[in-house]
Amino acid sequence: MREDFPNYGKQEVGVAMIDLDDFKRFNDNYGHAYGDLVLTRLGRYLQKDWMNEHLRCYRYGGDEILIIASGLEDGDFVKKLQIFQAEYAKLNQQLEEPATLSIGYATGAVANEEELRKMI
Repeated sequence: MREDFPNYGKQEVGVAMIDLDDFKRFNDNYGHAYGDLVLTRLGRYLQKDWMNEHLRCYRYGGDEILIIASGLEDGDFVKKLQIFQAEYAKLNQQLEEPATLSIGYATGAVANEEELRKMI
């Protein structure tokens, strides 16, 4: 992620932080293998359907994913996030306890890496 930061300077970007809701509960109630399954499903979905030349995904914490988008038309980033949240919910309906996620985002121009960090 830090290696990619210089690539985002002097352009419009969208930044989203995705957090798996109540992730600790999955590990506590069903074991770490179940928690790993939830994380694996999220990672595979992001790799298959999300990552491209405009969207980069990074694991940011235990159950948090950072998405940085560049080169998208105004409003496209938010629309993609809404679709992502709905599709992820459908993907996990058959799990013993379906996983959901919350998304926070910001968009704007960043002049340098420091501004990108502030946006995150």
